[in-house]
Amino acid sequence: MLVYLFRDQGGSKAFAYSTDVTGRNIPRQTDGTEWSFVAATPRQDFGDHDEVLRHLQHGGFYVFGTSRSPRNPRA
Repeated sequence: MLVYLFRDQGGSKAFAYSTDVTGRNIPRQTDGTEWSFVAATPRQDFGDHDEVLRHLQHGGFYVFGTSRSPRNPRA
C-alpha cells in the first residue's frame, strides 16, 4: 500500500501523510492551508514509526511539522 506525502503551500511548515491520493481527508491547519502532493512512498518504509502508522490506520492521515501536536481526532 502506498502512503502519500503532502505539504502545506499556505505558508506554514506543515506536512502530512495520507492514505488518500487526493489528500482530501487531511484537515486544514488554517484558513490558508492548501495541501499539495509531494511524493508517494510504500507503507513499509515507515518501519517502526508506530505513532505515524497508528494515525494512518485509524484516521487515514498524519500531520506533522507544525508548532501544534499532530492532528488526528479519530485516532
